[in-house]
Amino acid sequence: MRKIALLNFKGGTGKTTTAVNLSHALALRGQSILVVDCDPQGSVADWLGVNPENTFLDLLLDKVRLKDCIYQARQRLDVIPSDRKLALIEVRLARENDMEKAFQKTLGSPKDYDFLFLDCPPSMSILNLNALEYAEEIFMPVSMDYLSLRGVKQVVESLPEGIEITKIIPTFYDQRTRKSKEILQDLASFFKGKVTSPIRVNVRLSECSSFHQTIFEYDPSSRGALDHQQLAEGILSG
Repeated sequence: MRKIALLNFKGGTGKTTTAVNLSHALALRGQSILVVDCDPQGSVADWLGVNPENTFLDLLLDKVRLKDCIYQARQRLDVIPSDRKLALIEVRLARENDMEKAFQKTLGSPKDYDFLFLDCPPSMSILNLNALEYAEEIFMPVSMDYLSLRGVKQVVESLPEGIEITKIIPTFYDQRTRKSKEILQDLASFFKGKVTSPIRVNVRLSECSSFHQTIFEYDPSSRGALDHQQLAEGILSG
């Protein structure tokens, strides 16, 4: 099982969009997926139309077993939801000596999954420290604007020793603009061999969450669907 953290300390980079649609793309290719929503905004469950009784917070507080907070969202796609109460765990974890080990203790290595994705909050927090400790790979969605490019370099500099970004996923790419092309070139230069195929700007992609659908359900012929298919294929090939 591949454990992957989707991480960027800057909001608005398309992180949750990538988490939901990449996960579904892989599920449609026969992969078994578990998405753990580590963001107190709780967007993953809402997007996929999951109405949970138990959340990731309940698991971290040892109130429920792992299987009791896993919900099937689509065929071969399960989620562990969160909500705004998850932010409360920061205070509790801060008091513990091994505060960065909470994910490892509670999640372990769930059986029967090919991929486990952690959708992380857009901040440097104890939740993210746990994600970095738990994950074996780090994917960073990066939107095509200069502030995002600057922020990505700051993230790299603040990562704990020994932890590196595995893949950079360019998002909101507009091939008509010079800015997008320049930022993509800068990323390719800074992160040699780690930049994936880009996710292009697409109105249909921005709309699908409002209907609690993935892009493959909302408009499977759209550029957003094609781009996430290509991204999934690249990840499956290594």
